[in-house]
Amino acid sequence: MSMVSAPTQAGQDNKSTPLPAHTAVYEVLRRGSKIGEVHVSLSQDDQGIWHFDTETVATSRLARMLRVSAEESAHFVWEGDRIVMLTYHQVARGPLRNRFWQHNLDWAEGISDTHTYDGDYRIELEQNIVDPLTLRLQLAAFLADPDKRGRDFDLRVLERDEIEDQQLLYRGRETLDTPAGCFETIKMHRFRREGSSRNYYAWVAEAFHWLPVRIRLSEEDGEDFETRLVETDVELGNGEC
Repeated sequence: MSMVSAPTQAGQDNKSTPLPAHTAVYEVLRRGSKIGEVHVSLSQDDQGIWHFDTETVATSRLARMLRVSAEESAHFVWEGDRIVMLTYHQVARGPLRNRFWQHNLDWAEGISDTHTYDGDYRIELEQNIVDPLTLRLQLAAFLADPDKRGRDFDLRVLERDEIEDQQLLYRGRETLDTPAGCFETIKMHRFRREGSSRNYYAWVAEAFHWLPVRIRLSEEDGEDFETRLVETDVELGNGEC
């Protein structure tokens, strides 16, 4: 078993953490037409534990009829600018099948007890791992340091049944207009592996604490999906191009 250490504290004071608690709404587009919304919440409880939660709901008639929806959530604490995972949960519902997995991390034992749609696992933990959701927060924490902007990042990501090497690759700067306003952004490519349906491009903005204002995912069959920031309780500034 690899040597890992448990979090040294329940959580940091809200004022000293890399990202603020907030809510946000994104629209989901398929071929340029809105088919759903993603509702996002990042909050901290009285014990200092952070909860990052997203819920994707259908808004188009077809998607509602097919009962297409998804949920993704994580509990974690900050240690400096690093996320320490505690739990991760993902469920995707569709007309033909539902897929899910749940990680519960025991840092004292160095193990994640994992329950999935195709069986249970005990996965050996490593330091500085993230999940597919808190990966976005970890990127934002990195980019809060000006010296790290314009860089690529190598991450170890706890996926369904193993820890994988993944990359966040710098792809330049762009001015981007969204329903929430106009942003100066850094474009990043989340690369999991060749042919993965979960490779995507993300445009992150300093005005939104380096969180995504747009994400675009391209399927192998040429189908494009994207999410764009619509509203948030974060003060974004003027937001005009």
